[in-house]
Amino acid sequence: MKSNELTQAVRYIWQGHRTWVICTAVLSLMLGLTPAVHLWVAKELVNEVAALLNGGGDYSGAFQLLVVQFLVLLLASLLTKAQELLDKRTELHLDHDLQRAVMEKTTTVPLELYDRPDFQHAIERVHGGQAHRFLTPIKQSMDIVRQLTTLISFLFYLLSVHWTLALVSVVAAFPLLLVLARFGNKRFSLMMFQTPLAREARYLQHLMVKRESAKEVRLFQLRDFLLGVWSDRFRRNQEETYRLFKREKGTLVLTDALTAFFYVGAAGLIIWVARAATITIGDFVALGQAVQGTQSAINQIAGQIARLYESRLYLRDYFRFLDDSVYESRVDRGTKSFPAPLQAGISVERVSFRYPGSERPALQDVSLQIQPGERIAIVGDNGSGKTTLVKCLMGLYQVQTGCIRVDGVPMQDIAEEQLFHNITVIFQDFMRYDFTVRQNITIGQLEAAADKERLETVAANAGVESFVARFAQGYDTHLGRSFQEGEDLSGGQWQKIALARALFSEGQLLILDEPTAALDPKAEMEVFEHFDHLTRGKTAVFISHRMAAARMADRIIVMRDGQICEMGTHEQLIALEGEYKRMYTMQAQWYR
Repeated sequence: MKSNELTQAVRYIWQGHRTWVICTAVLSLMLGLTPAVHLWVAKELVNEVAALLNGGGDYSGAFQLLVVQFLVLLLASLLTKAQELLDKRTELHLDHDLQRAVMEKTTTVPLELYDRPDFQHAIERVHGGQAHRFLTPIKQSMDIVRQLTTLISFLFYLLSVHWTLALVSVVAAFPLLLVLARFGNKRFSLMMFQTPLAREARYLQHLMVKRESAKEVRLFQLRDFLLGVWSDRFRRNQEETYRLFKREKGTLVLTDALTAFFYVGAAGLIIWVARAATITIGDFVALGQAVQGTQSAINQIAGQIARLYESRLYLRDYFRFLDDSVYESRVDRGTKSFPAPLQAGISVERVSFRYPGSERPALQDVSLQIQPGERIAIVGDNGSGKTTLVKCLMGLYQVQTGCIRVDGVPMQDIAEEQLFHNITVIFQDFMRYDFTVRQNITIGQLEAAADKERLETVAANAGVESFVARFAQGYDTHLGRSFQEGEDLSGGQWQKIALARALFSEGQLLILDEPTAALDPKAEMEVFEHFDHLTRGKTAVFISHRMAAARMADRIIVMRDGQICEMGTHEQLIALEGEYKRMYTMQAQWYR
């Protein structure tokens, strides 16, 4: 880290919430003085009452002190509640800012980072509840200031009576500080160790409570299995947490015993001082409260220092996540425009790509030329590299060797917004947004969402208009039932929504990455018929396991083990009697 995590957190909060910092500092000082004022009032009140009991004194003086004592207690309560209100308001605003920073990071990092488990674990740790952790060090620091103010005022009083009272009151705090710091470090280490197990437990819980998985949980009778595995992961986490908690509390019993021992020693000193010097009953009571208050303040300071150290560990984890040297946020791209229209096409030149942590390359020395207006089909068995190649073509994955050029311009030299604006994609696992039909179609270009003619044209071309016409609210109909009553669509209807979304974007390069894998052959062919009609004269790439769909392409690319093994038209590849014919013949047997 380039600077101390606590310094970074303080700087961050000061820049956006300096009013809160200043108010908290002032309130902490005022709250720190109230115990000393209360102690003085209590001492004088005891002396007044003692004088009254001995036949002297004045009732009015005692009642005045009672009023002062009430006002001091009321002021302390008002100051405390004001601090709590300020804390809550700041925490709500800060929580928004910190979560936004995390989401800005997760939406700009290179896509291949999502293939790293350590990145997924880091997201799990930092994606929520950070406002409390950011404010905690400041609040702990202010609490230390408050307790120090109280401590100093008590120590001055104890020193004015006898220096040994101050010494005995202070010594007991050091063992507590060491114990709390040690267990704070252990709690953070346990949290880091438990993250993978906690993520797995939450995933299993997600399967049992979400609508998407509810059908299979019942049909495959997964309840007992999922509950058993979840229970195992959950209890293992809880047992580790409880063991550490038990050890901490057992150790704190010893420190409490030590604190009690020193308090008894201080009480003995007070009795000795009372014999050696003339002090009032109020002084005697005040000395006991001052010793107890001093020890309490020191214990509070020791605890806050230990927790401050623990908070620093959590802050380090947060700043480490945002640190570009750990998880690079944005790939360096140029500022050139995407060629419009394409003249020379897209060239893939000896491209290789390896996933993080993998020894086997997903792509190896791949070369390919896509002409403007050409429709390319990429086929191959699972794991052959089809989807990886397409993601490299889209600029989502950065190739490790080789280059991809668009009309001769290296892809990394094209501005990101230009690149993604000119590429339209339908993925195999395309998103089904719980939004309206209109939003689902226009989400790639929301600035054009009001263009009714454009929306209706692409909806008609994609086959969406036929079923949307039956909805009472038309294109403003909400899809899905997660958040409100809406329309549930079939798989084929969602495919048409996704196709309309792609067409609405009007990118120069249209890519379909196995978007029909979950459909039956008839529904798939219907989607590809739309695709065949709408992509004529456009540059398009599509992936399909079904060889029959590949016949619509101008050229077919066959991949195996991360490499291109065959290339040509359907007739040419059949004549080669190689990999393509093997796959085609195998699938043809399904229909005999």
